[in-house]
Amino acid sequence: MVDDSVPDQLQCTTCLLPMQYQSKMDGKFLWQCFKCGKKYFVSENIDDNIEESWSPPR
Repeated sequence: MVDDSVPDQLQCTTCLLPMQYQSKMDGKFLWQCFKCGKKYFVSENIDDNIEESWSPPR
């Protein structure tokens, strides 16, 4: 059985801290680390990869 729901928690691969779920944009769930500013875009489609991007930390 495949679980295609939003994960409960993601960890930042840089800081190893839990990332926070922000919003859903263009069919992708946006998660962000508030320490380093790394963002993950997790697609609704489980066949797609996770995209990473960076922004300045808050």
